[in-house]
Amino acid sequence: MIYIMISIILILYSGINYYISIWFWRNLCDIMPFLNSEIYFSFFFIIFIISLVGVIWNRHLPKFLQDGIYLMASYWLAAVVYFAILIGTIECFFILGHTLHIISSDIKSNSNISFYLALIVLFTVIIIILYGTINAKNVIITPYNIKLPKKSGKINKLRIALLSDIHLSDLMDKGVEKLIDKINSIQPDIVLIAGDIIDSNRDMITYDFSKIESDFQKIKSKYGIYACLGNHDYDHNGDSSNRINNLEKVGVNILRDSYVKIHDSFYLIGREDISYERISRVKRKNLSETVNEIGRELPIIVLDHQPNNLNEPVSERIDLQLSGHTHKGQFFPFNLITKRVFKIDYGYLKMNKFQIIVSCGTRTWGPPIRVGSKCEIVNINVTFQ
Repeated sequence: MIYIMISIILILYSGINYYISIWFWRNLCDIMPFLNSEIYFSFFFIIFIISLVGVIWNRHLPKFLQDGIYLMASYWLAAVVYFAILIGTIECFFILGHTLHIISSDIKSNSNISFYLALIVLFTVIIIILYGTINAKNVIITPYNIKLPKKSGKINKLRIALLSDIHLSDLMDKGVEKLIDKINSIQPDIVLIAGDIIDSNRDMITYDFSKIESDFQKIKSKYGIYACLGNHDYDHNGDSSNRINNLEKVGVNILRDSYVKIHDSFYLIGREDISYERISRVKRKNLSETVNEIGRELPIIVLDHQPNNLNEPVSERIDLQLSGHTHKGQFFPFNLITKRVFKIDYGYLKMNKFQIIVSCGTRTWGPPIRVGSKCEIVNINVTFQ
């Protein structure tokens, strides 16, 4: 089934790329007769192949090519989305106008108008990509004030710095130092990471964590750093022991369907990501199994990468769940899709006594752009009652 889906996506992606190339050629060739069709379409074909190789087979490229090809491929994927939206809108406008006899067919065939439309589309996409790139570099702090209707043991208030979807890689680790400064500015009691710490699209098995070790050791929190795993954190067979060892060396405590009692005041549960079942063919523990081990007297906070099946934490009377994964679509129009897929794809939701916060992510995946969303660190002030 998955191979059928991949084949459909590849055919669709190929078709969109082909149509974009034809559309630009049709709108430019009359005004720019010096354009050589063979060179033009060869150029488009090379970009298309790079976009596939850079994302799908990146880890098989020579090391010195991986970063550059991946970055080019990622930006092109985003550009294709906006080219398709703008070109589709223009074509629909002309079809509708011609059908309603509002727009003459001569207007569309006018080479000057076609040329300027092509330039408008091209420069609009460039502006969107530039804006998205700049926007993605600006990490904001998003505050929430949460009341949990349970008495804790020794503490009455807790300040949480929540991160998710950091997607560390050779490309994405350059801003880690600034990220650490943002975390410390919150003065957190505990730092929690809701999965996707590294980027599995890259050759992260050999990723040199020593480059960021000194940065992570600068994180200041009373109770340490805890994380669950996300779909990008697993190796292809579900084994993440090498990555977990490297993460624990930099001070990140990984919870895999396990729990820890913090300062005799509350329980923190970290769940395997739901994708673990597909990757390893091993079912993750039901939440009830873990909850039955610890009881419900103290407040329970759950880290679960994907905000799926919220009826489960509701039925287990979980107090607070922290998730990520959705990126809030990362860039328009994918936020419209995540809204339909998840009951909550971003922000805060309360269901009976159960509360959940979903972060739109601390960094980006794929195209390093944000349009209609922000990179964020979530500052959660919890009051236990």
